[in-house]
Amino acid sequence: MRITRLHLRNYRVYEDPVDLEIPPGLVGIYGPNGSGKSLLVESIRWTLYGRARTANDEVRTADVKADCITEVEFEHEGHLYVVRRVISGAGAHVKASADSDGFQVADGVRDTTRYVHSILGMDDAAFRASVFAEQKQLAAFSQQAPGERRRLVLQLLGITPLDAARDRARKDARESQETYERLRSVLPDVEVLRGELKALEEAAVDAAATSTQHDAEAEAAQSRLEVVRRRHEEVDVLRQEHDRLVAEAKAATADHDRSVATVAKLASELAELTEAAERLVVLEPEAEGWREAESQLRLMEAVVSAQQSLAAITVIPEPPIPDEDGCEAARALADTARARLAAVEGRIAGARAELDRARQATARSAELTGEGDCPLCGQALGGAFEKVQEHRAAELAEAEARVATLVTEQATLAAAATDALQRSRTLVRELKEAREGWQVFQKAHERRAGAEKALHEAELAFGRPLVGDERAVLSAEVDRRRRAADESNRLRGRLERREVVAAELDIERVMIVEHEERLALLAEKTAGLGFRPDDLTQARRARDEAQLAVETGAKLAEASRLAVSQAQARVEGQAQRVVDAAAQHAQLADLGEDARHLGRVAELLNAFRNNQVSAVGPRLTNH
Repeated sequence: MRITRLHLRNYRVYEDPVDLEIPPGLVGIYGPNGSGKSLLVESIRWTLYGRARTANDEVRTADVKADCITEVEFEHEGHLYVVRRVISGAGAHVKASADSDGFQVADGVRDTTRYVHSILGMDDAAFRASVFAEQKQLAAFSQQAPGERRRLVLQLLGITPLDAARDRARKDARESQETYERLRSVLPDVEVLRGELKALEEAAVDAAATSTQHDAEAEAAQSRLEVVRRRHEEVDVLRQEHDRLVAEAKAATADHDRSVATVAKLASELAELTEAAERLVVLEPEAEGWREAESQLRLMEAVVSAQQSLAAITVIPEPPIPDEDGCEAARALADTARARLAAVEGRIAGARAELDRARQATARSAELTGEGDCPLCGQALGGAFEKVQEHRAAELAEAEARVATLVTEQATLAAAATDALQRSRTLVRELKEAREGWQVFQKAHERRAGAEKALHEAELAFGRPLVGDERAVLSAEVDRRRRAADESNRLRGRLERREVVAAELDIERVMIVEHEERLALLAEKTAGLGFRPDDLTQARRARDEAQLAVETGAKLAEASRLAVSQAQARVEGQAQRVVDAAAQHAQLADLGEDARHLGRVAELLNAFRNNQVSAVGPRLTNH
């Protein structure tokens, strides 16, 4: 590595840009104390590794906000490298980059530091100990602890990778030997496993014999079940036929009972219809003529309603006729008064305008003097000044008198207009009330005339005026005849069913005889079956016992087959364990051989490492 150029700006005491071309060979730096000689050397370490004696915010020139920039250009193994580091911002944020032969190869603080470490083969600590020393620390390398100094030397000479390879080989050999010893202690004896395999094979043969016996017993139980099942099915068929006959007998009994109840009901209904026929003979004369009586009652009720409507109308005395002309004359008088008042108010406005002009003229004339000129013609006023003053005063007095006269007249006309308007409003209200009263009187008169006409028409329709309480008597008669007519109609409707009831009664009596014959036949068939519930109970019990025996035999046979399968599985598993144990013993022998070879590799690596150290040591001491 040879440094060829150094660039600084805003670094420590170097606020202005510094570009140093460093020639080959030995280079010396001299100057007064505090001029920044040591800082030039420290800038190299800062740029390459980002390390400084102080914090980052103190690396930048004090009281400077611009970026702090450092660049180091160096040659190494035939390549030209440029490393750049920048401190920017109020937070002293650091950025870094590296170029190789004009191409950027790293960007960022960590990437740049790692890249420098990779191309130089040393980190910051090795760089300080072997290449770079700060002021007053030239003996830094010799002052390191022996172990640390030995580590740095071995790292610089490339011996560290050999140590790592030797240590890994020793570790692998040790682990392989431990694994070999552990496996050898836990692996089973192959001969013992073979003896256990033979015992399992004999047990499998015994399990197969037991399974064959249980299968035969299960087949015998199944045959027994088929026999008792057929017997149960035969008895169950008899039971089904017996239940069918019993159900049919119950249905026939229900039909018989229903027919008996129907006969009783129809006989009772036929007796009631006979009584209804006798009642109809009595009611028919009473029901005749009820419609004519009801028609007379409606006409009578119309007369009564007309009488009540006429009595409900109150007789109102005739009010006076509304005075339309007087109201119109009062309205015209009020309009005339308002018009005269408006005219006076217009004249007052004109008079007040004249009064304002007179006052303004008087005010202007007050500003004039006898020695001054006339503001209109420009001639001297002289003796005419007093005449102008008198003329203006006379005009003002006349305007004020005219306004006063008109105001007095306005007050008089305003009072007259108010009285006329009040009189007009009073007459209008009285006219409205009179019109409303006259309308009420006319409507009441029209309603009474209509009610009298309706009463007259109702009496003409009835044929005569009502006398006394005729309506109550006629109403009672109509109600009595209507009830008789309604009951007669109802009885006639019921009597229409008389023949139907008699025919149904005969049919139901025949059905009773048929139901009794059917019940006798069903009883005979049921007795002929010879079914006994105890036979079905015994057949079901025998079937259940046989079914239980079959299930028990099937479970035993299944258990035996399972035992045979398990025995065979144990035999196969044990055989596989024998094979696996033999294979593991073979693998264990290979593992022991591998451990021996790894130990030999570790010994060879250690010898090679010692040879390298013994070869380099004297040369390093002489250098």
